[in-house]
Amino acid sequence: MRYGVLWCCSMWMALSLCSAARAQDRKLLMVVMDKVTWQDLRAEGVEAPAFWELARRSAVGAMCVRTAAGVEGGGGYLTLGAGSRASVAPSRWRERDLEGYAFNADESADGVRASAAFRAYTGWSVGGNRIVHLRMGELLQQNLRPGYSLRLGLLGETLRRAGLRVACLGNADTGRSVHREIAAIGMDAQGRVALGDVGPGLRKRNYAVPYAYSTDVTHLYAAFDRVASRAHVVIVDLGETSRAEEYAGLVPPETAARARARAIAQADRTLAGLLRRAPRKVWSVLLLTPTAPAPTQERPFSALTPVIFAAPGGEAALLTSPSTRRAGLVVNTDVAATVLNYFGLPAPSDTVGRSITTEPERVDAVASLMEDLARNDALEPARHLVFRTFAVFAAVVLWLSVLLFILGEHAPGWARALARGLLLVCLSAPVAALLVGAYPDPMSPAQMEAALAALSLVLAFLLAASTGWRAGDGAVSGTLVALLVVDLAIAQPMLQWSTLSYSAVAGARFYGLGNEYGGALLGGGLVAAAAVLQGQAGNSRAWRTLIALTLFALAAVAGWPQLGANLGISLSCALGFAVFATYLLRHRFSWVDAVAIAIAVLGLATLIFVADAFLTKGRTASHLGLLLTTIQAQGLSAVAEVVVRKLTMNAMLLRTSLWTDLALAASAVLVAAVVVRPVALADALRPRPWMTPAVVSCVIGAAAALVLNDSGILAAAMALLYGAGALAYLGLGQADRPR
Repeated sequence: MRYGVLWCCSMWMALSLCSAARAQDRKLLMVVMDKVTWQDLRAEGVEAPAFWELARRSAVGAMCVRTAAGVEGGGGYLTLGAGSRASVAPSRWRERDLEGYAFNADESADGVRASAAFRAYTGWSVGGNRIVHLRMGELLQQNLRPGYSLRLGLLGETLRRAGLRVACLGNADTGRSVHREIAAIGMDAQGRVALGDVGPGLRKRNYAVPYAYSTDVTHLYAAFDRVASRAHVVIVDLGETSRAEEYAGLVPPETAARARARAIAQADRTLAGLLRRAPRKVWSVLLLTPTAPAPTQERPFSALTPVIFAAPGGEAALLTSPSTRRAGLVVNTDVAATVLNYFGLPAPSDTVGRSITTEPERVDAVASLMEDLARNDALEPARHLVFRTFAVFAAVVLWLSVLLFILGEHAPGWARALARGLLLVCLSAPVAALLVGAYPDPMSPAQMEAALAALSLVLAFLLAASTGWRAGDGAVSGTLVALLVVDLAIAQPMLQWSTLSYSAVAGARFYGLGNEYGGALLGGGLVAAAAVLQGQAGNSRAWRTLIALTLFALAAVAGWPQLGANLGISLSCALGFAVFATYLLRHRFSWVDAVAIAIAVLGLATLIFVADAFLTKGRTASHLGLLLTTIQAQGLSAVAEVVVRKLTMNAMLLRTSLWTDLALAASAVLVAAVVVRPVALADALRPRPWMTPAVVSCVIGAAAALVLNDSGILAAAMALLYGAGALAYLGLGQADRPR
């Protein structure tokens, strides 16, 4: 027994030493070309041969940088180093540039030697470190957000503890500001970097550009040569593009464009020299852009930036990650986990991101990525308009329905018919948006908007006509539910490109079922079920049981890790569907039923947790997988963090979102239906006895969706739209008058 234990310990130590040796042998060059997009690099007159040569023989992707909590104020570099969303507000000491206020330890700063200033500001020793961040204390104070896991300097600290050395090189200072943000990526938890140079020696005067300085490539190359043999990770800021962007708003547009092109060309020449000094047989190269340039009229949605990974022996491919599950798309919070994984180190539980992987592309990876980016560039303006227009339009139609309910028999027939038609158009728009998203060829924003409007009208007419104009609401709802299930089963090509779905640029969700369509699944599923149960089907217990089981399956699909991957929507659907199923099977509701519903919802949640934890190993499946590993590391405090985040987000959206107006309009329809009791509604509900329980269940599910989701008002408003919209459609029909 003793020898067996000794043998196991010896093998464990040997494997550990081998792993450490492999990590020590690896080299990674991280190159920062900030404030540019793929479109900038492809613009007319821009020359970047080294960049494109690297891209053609490497894995490429677009990185969403909006996951940083303070996109406008900064935080992109800190986020890369923390593996979680960091933010930077204006400094108490200086108006700007808090994130980049780093210095060589022997450099003069704030009137004294930087090492002395660092000890005075933080109380920490500089040790033998070469670079110190003089605003580390203020950065820590700004990022002490309750209910959120964040550790600044996580990447540098983890590498340091593993015996791996980091070097930061680069100076992007201008005549106005200090810009050494590069240190925020590689610094440890105390704001220190072991090796490198961020001092003024890396820049030189250049009066041909408005920002007065350029990178001194001779000194930059010499600095790289000094640290290349000692450092395992070398992070280099090319500098030129961030300088050009800082001054872009101070010069005429044509001058800014020329300055950007010149900066990209200079950065590209510097990149070429670095690549010659870092041969691919020894070094892996990770090129990225931490922050996007400011939006302009030509590029209003510039939150996807270039990222390239070139490994020894690697081939052209598309980058992806479990955070996005989309080929060619990663998130800035993925970078820390990726670097640690490269060196064989596990990512701490504080990291939100997952390690980036590659997905082979049968055709040209760069061409494939450019096609997706062009499609996204057209989608975002259309989505921005449609998302708001739809909420306003639907709210107006619902308020019109309230007015017609109040007028009752005095309402003109043409107005009632018009309102019914507009209601069906509202209910058909999410279906049309899915179908337009399925169209594979690129469309302009105007074409997308026109196609959505036209298809919504056509679908409303055809689906209503197919039911003899009596159950158009049920036909539209059933079509929507069927499309969503099919799309989730085939990797969500329609949801990814729908103008009413989540946005890759926004950085909130990248796969599965978003809250907008999650609410539609809840409301549409209940309306469709009530429509199916008309006549004899509603009297058959077998049919009612089948519908109840189908609805439960829909709730499971909404939360299943490899399908909908949305636990909040899944539980909201489960609650709403369970209430409806209780009416279907028992024709009444009691406290016993409430307990049974609670057990059913908890059972579904447990099933999804088990699926995520065991079928997909938790780490790579969904947002739920990350929560599971965080709970394992931090305990139940992680659950409290999620609750606080959801409440904060919901409180903000309730005050500011147009979808709140839509939810209020839908609620007004329900109140008017109860108070006014239109004769036509009573006549329409007679052959559809399950419609009233469906609407009640919809309201309960919408309330749950509001509480359980980050942007719950979107899900709640969409669910209520289908419940209230269907009720208004029925209530505005022609009453059956006695002869």
